[in-house]
Amino acid sequence: MHDPGHASHVTPDTAYGRTMIRLGLVAAGRITEPAAVAPAREVDGIEITVVGARDLSRAKDAAQRWEIPDAVGSWEAVWQHHDVDAVYIATPAGYHRDCTLGALAAGRHVLCEKPLAANAAEARIMVNAARHADRILMEAFHWRYHPMVTTMRGIIDSGRLGTLHHALARFDLPEGRIARTDIRWDPTIGGGSLMDLGCYPVQWLRWLFGPSPTVTAAEAHCPVPEIDGRIEANLAWPSGATATMSSSMIEPDGRTDISFTVVGSAGIMRAENPLAPQFGAHIDIEDGDGTERITIDRSATYTHQLTAFVSAVTTGREPLTAGDDSIDTMATIDSIYRAAGLAPRRSRS
Repeated sequence: MHDPGHASHVTPDTAYGRTMIRLGLVAAGRITEPAAVAPAREVDGIEITVVGARDLSRAKDAAQRWEIPDAVGSWEAVWQHHDVDAVYIATPAGYHRDCTLGALAAGRHVLCEKPLAANAAEARIMVNAARHADRILMEAFHWRYHPMVTTMRGIIDSGRLGTLHHALARFDLPEGRIARTDIRWDPTIGGGSLMDLGCYPVQWLRWLFGPSPTVTAAEAHCPVPEIDGRIEANLAWPSGATATMSSSMIEPDGRTDISFTVVGSAGIMRAENPLAPQFGAHIDIEDGDGTERITIDRSATYTHQLTAFVSAVTTGREPLTAGDDSIDTMATIDSIYRAAGLAPRRSRS
């Protein structure tokens, strides 16, 4: 049985008396700069040493823009690089399994973008591979590491809301925000609103009520075959708690809703933008004493996430978004797809 408290870790480079983790970037897409490049400039104990893309010219361009020492012309060359201890994987979800397994086999720790895999079966393979390799595999659910989560948990644990019985979690974006040429409309590499956006509401709800909910109903609207432009699902837990989640890439009239509402016997808490508080967020509470608004600090979720990754690698302790948590998130996503009459996302091979 894997003991995350005793995972081996790499300490190959020391600067100014402290361990320095050398991070390689697998893919140079739109998420890479805010999620890895920018926070690496702020977080102690980590430096980016190489970026790789399937187009070498693209990798070189990214290396120049981001002031990274080296660029390589394939994803594999990143985790095979002599100056890498860990990798950040920012490929489409359909490629996460193969990239993660390759990196783990090369002895690298992995920070992998969400969702971890195309489906739960892949997630189990990846998690088991990380445990066998005695390496950290952390899923990049950046929201989970922000102080806003501590604030929400404090409100819930205080009893102010009473007994929790329902929640509503939404990540809905307007039509046109995600162009039809975007990879998120491609079913062959893990596309779909539930995969890219809805994985957050799924995890918010699991964080609140616990793992392994039952999907009681789901409905999807698919403007493109096999791709849920919008999906909504009802979930239930053994405690009796229920929830509704939605994700959408096609909301009309410019509608955007990124929110998490918790309903209890004594009050209601609505968290506005728990996804990325750095762009503005607040928590509204309604109870017998009236209403209250709590403002949230605008520190970047990605900085907190990278700090947690550095801690996990240097201590060997499994982070919050890893292991069974990642498997259960994917199992819930698979169940929502099935309930909506769609197949879970297929593995590429």
